[in-house]
Formats: sequence, C-alpha cells, structure tokens
Amino acid sequence: MAVTIKDVARAANTSATTVSRVINNQCYSISQETIDRVHQAVRELNYHPNARARDFARQSTRTVLWLCSLRPNAAFENPHMFEILSGAESILTGKGYRLLVRNADTTSVTAIVEEAYASQEVDGLLIHASVVSRPLSAMLTRTRFPHVVLGKPDFESQMCWIDINNVLSGDIAANHLLEEGYKKIAFIGGRESDRISSHRLDGVRQALAASAHPLQEQFIWLGESTPQEGKRMAEGLFAMADRPDAVICANNSLALGCVEAIGRLGLRIPRDVGVMTFDNYPYANMMNPPLTVVDIDVYDMGVQAGRTLLQMIGKKNQQVQTYTTTSNLIVRASTRRERRKS
Repeated sequence: MAVTIKDVARAANTSATTVSRVINNQCYSISQETIDRVHQAVRELNYHPNARARDFARQSTRTVLWLCSLRPNAAFENPHMFEILSGAESILTGKGYRLLVRNADTTSVTAIVEEAYASQEVDGLLIHASVVSRPLSAMLTRTRFPHVVLGKPDFESQMCWIDINNVLSGDIAANHLLEEGYKKIAFIGGRESDRISSHRLDGVRQALAASAHPLQEQFIWLGESTPQEGKRMAEGLFAMADRPDAVICANNSLALGCVEAIGRLGLRIPRDVGVMTFDNYPYANMMNPPLTVVDIDVYDMGVQAGRTLLQMIGKKNQQVQTYTTTSNLIVRASTRRERRKS
C-alpha cells in the first residue's frame, strides 16, 4: 500500500499541513527540529509526493499550451517554428512542465484560449504570432493569462511578445555586400503582408540609404515565398538593361529559385553577381556555391520564450515586449570576391 502524507505526519508527530509545507519549501515559522523530523520520516518511509495532487493543491496543471497553424506544408512554409518549439520544450520539461500543441488560426484562437482559461487546463500559453488577433489581445489583456507571443504582433497591443530583430538582420546583410564591393544591390522578398520579409527589407533600405548606393525601387521585387517565384523575380531583375550586381533574398526558398535563374542565364556567382539570404536552414549550405547568410538562433529564441513564460506564471502581472536573439553573419563563397575599384 502506498505511503501517504498522513503516514509521514504520524511518523514525524506533526500535521499533514506541516509536512506539505516542509516538502514544498514553505518552512517559515516551522522549527528546525520539526523540519528535520519530517525529512527523516520521508526518508524512512520512502515517501514520494503525488505530483498531480501537489499541483492541484497549488492550483497548477504544470502544463503549457502551444498554439500555431498546423495546416498542410506548415513545416516547409515555416521551418523555424519547430526549432522555436524545441527550444521552449527543453526549458519547460526541465522544470517539470508538459507542452501541448494545438492547431489554431486567427478565427479560432480566441475561443480556444477562452476555453483553456475557463477550465484552468493550462498554466500558460505560447502563441505563434501568425495566429494572434485583436479579440485575443483584448481577452489576454483583460484576464492577465500568462502568455508569450512568438513574434511581434502586427498591431498595437499589450500582449507579451518576443521577436527577432529582422530590421537589424537586413542592415547586416546590406552592409556585408557593401564591404565586399557590391554597389547595385537588389532585394527579392515575400508579399508586403509577410512581416519578416518586410522588416528585412526595411533594414536593407536603411543601410543602403546611409551609403552612397541607396536601394533603387526597380531593384525591389516582391512575390510569394516559393522557389518558382524566386526564379521568376530573378529572371525579371536580370532582364533589365541596368541590372544589379548583388541580390539579397528574404528567405531560403526564394534564394533557391534565384540561384537557379542566375545559373540558367550563364552568370557566375560571386564574380558576376553576389547572392545572400537569411537563415542557414534548409537550403543555403547545400546550394552551389553555398550561400552567405545572416543566421538567427531560433532555438535560443524558444529557450528564452520558455524561460519568460515560466517567470510570468510565477508573477502574473509581468509584461515583456522585446526583441531577442542576435544575428550571426556566416560568410561563404556566394559573396566573396576581390574588391572592385571605384
């Protein structure tokens, strides 16, 4: 028969409440003699607290809910989401928390969170920015339900979020090409509604505006983030009489198509045109030549999100709105060349 907390209390000649407080390190106003008796009884009886009962007493489920879009091809369209999830999971499980994953979108997310809040099924939320909505923001602000949004929402809110500074990443990319001697730099990116691509473009604009070689509007091509679109846009760029000598691609999928188009046109990378992109995964290191990238440690972003959420669970009025994770420039053959003379 399993040993209970009442058995420990009898052996230690104290109350079950006192045993519970000692086990949970809430020992204020309890004498050291009593604390020692409880620990001795726990050892002698080989008592192991029931985690579920302990969490119930604390009004805690030790569970975190991750909300994101899990539609078909999600892993290919947003591969970083799963690296972020892995980083968060490593922190949460290390602290005894379970991580549940549930599909959501902007139309369903508020109802899902309201249900979780009302039933007290979870202690906190990790929410991918692609599924947040204004009604969700209002609900989280009203209830102070512990949460962290992965990515800055595209509207003003009091939600707690962390994000990568993609403007800084764009700045780093443009300045690298300038230092390598490229002067006519183009940008191939996602749709205007693609916030990550747009922020990277903003960084490129800022860096080039501060140089003697500002970004020309005809060198900005936007479309769907697919290899096919990357190829189409690169072909359009290099069909112009005044064509660029370097291209920054907003992501790996666009870069894959861009490199294919450049090869079909008989141009050489990096001698005729430099090419770089963002993030080392999934294609950049496998292309010919391997691409220079501005890489982001998205696993670390997940780690920081997990730590931040645990802090908020312990202190529910805490608010966090910040950029996190530094960018790392990895220089490869696609941008290395001799400096051109002015």
